[in-house]
Amino acid sequence: MKTLRILKNVAVVFMALLLINSCETVETPEPMGDAGQTIVKLFPAGFKLIALDAIPTSQKAVMFEVRRDVANEADLNSATTAVLKFKQSILDTFNVHNDMALEVLGSNLATIAPAPSADGSIALNFAAGEFSKSITVTIPDATKFNFSKQYGFGYEIQFTGGTGKLSEAAEKEVVVQVLVKNKYDGIYEVKANSPMVDILNASLTGYYPFVYVLETSGAHSVMCYDRDVWGDYMHPIMSGTNVSGYGSFGLEIFFDPSGSGKIIDVKNPWGNPPGNTRMPKIDESGINAWNPTSKNVDFKYFMIQPSLVPDAPHIRVYFDETWTYKGPR
Repeated sequence: MKTLRILKNVAVVFMALLLINSCETVETPEPMGDAGQTIVKLFPAGFKLIALDAIPTSQKAVMFEVRRDVANEADLNSATTAVLKFKQSILDTFNVHNDMALEVLGSNLATIAPAPSADGSIALNFAAGEFSKSITVTIPDATKFNFSKQYGFGYEIQFTGGTGKLSEAAEKEVVVQVLVKNKYDGIYEVKANSPMVDILNASLTGYYPFVYVLETSGAHSVMCYDRDVWGDYMHPIMSGTNVSGYGSFGLEIFFDPSGSGKIIDVKNPWGNPPGNTRMPKIDESGINAWNPTSKNVDFKYFMIQPSLVPDAPHIRVYFDETWTYKGPR
């Protein structure tokens, strides 16, 4: 009986606790009040890539935003001014650390909004209740780019007026690269449909598969960048059991401007011709086209070298390849 009474007492206590918990009220959010500090920062900070199409019609993109993380109601209901400044040193430092050569995109190619003043600064006025301001770039005609160059901007928040403090250094600077890409641009895996043949040196054979990054060089052309082997505009090969390559030999592909995808010309990024006379040439027996559905490229071509193969058509090496599209760069 004593045990029964104990169990009854435990049950009563347990039920009482359940009733107490079930009767608790849901907490309501407290007003922001005057606590904390409003922070003004860039979003994104560090780096942003803008990829546009190589077309003659106007394109507009947001480069970055200036945001204020409002900490209290008083700051939210007050005006703030943030001042941005273009700094060449930001681009210079970025180029050194990333092995790039970004240069400023000139006003003849792009328009910034809000428009910078004569000294390159941009004043952003936040009205009461505003959290962010966008900086945009408009490209009226991307086909006028010099596709052998890399373009960008470097900005820093220098000071604010009114409420708010600047963020830490990591959120005060941004580099924006403006990249123009045509529809052929991207990452491709290169495989051979038949073995590569060098008629002068049988020990030189194909190195497959490898990756070509097709980089826009014009509205309808791309440079073929060997990303993983040479890190240059070359074609990797094998010399016996060793990885090798043909010096001063690479590919710049030109597609039909009508959009058919047909390859109509090929040139050498190292010179036309370079000193060693090596030049790519289309083998007309191939498909030689970009497929708009799969985005794959079938390309059959030669490397000619008149200095070593004097008899026309001077063909030294035979290539027959399929480049499978893997995605954007």
